[in-house]
Amino acid sequence: MTENKRLGGWQFWVDLYDDYVIKTPKNRNEIKEEVEKFLRWKNKLDELNERTDKMIFDIKNATKIIKKSKIPKRYLANIEFLEDGKIKQKRVKSLDGVLKKLSKKQRLELIDKIAKFLLEMWKYGIHEYTYKVFSNLGLKKERIVFIDPFEITSNKNKVLKQIKKQKWAKPEKYQKHLSDNEIDYLMTKLKKTFTQKNLNKYWKTK
Repeated sequence: MTENKRLGGWQFWVDLYDDYVIKTPKNRNEIKEEVEKFLRWKNKLDELNERTDKMIFDIKNATKIIKKSKIPKRYLANIEFLEDGKIKQKRVKSLDGVLKKLSKKQRLELIDKIAKFLLEMWKYGIHEYTYKVFSNLGLKKERIVFIDPFEITSNKNKVLKQIKKQKWAKPEKYQKHLSDNEIDYLMTKLKKTFTQKNLNKYWKTK
């Protein structure tokens, strides 16, 4: 396939092809540059090294979690781990890109799918702990998939702490994606999904 262009994220360089992408991990200095831009804007440069180390750890940790789990690769956009830390995935539109083309009814249906997908991930002992669902998830043939599965944890105790603190309940995170009514719907949906009862019922059942 013909290469279209290269994009740069926080952790990876992403080479776009017609129907797949190749992600090349950035080195520490490149990651640090991205983190520094963000922290300078937040006026928190004292966190630079800690945040950089965390990002590098997240990649390694998520890779281990995925390789050890029984999660079907279709949920990860057919992820393949190549040499030198490179990753190949199907090219999939992020949910943020998909949202713009949906009707009001379809947008609410998408929120339902998101909640169902996150619960499905629990069955494989995987939890997306940043709740950046519109950038980390995508839609492939009407099915939700991970396009950026590198902000995950397999630590059930950590998930339980997030549930008790309602870490997902930050409506302001979704203001650029959803209307006020849609945000309310999402918050209600996540509150019903992220419960200790569901965690104990579904965690690592597959």
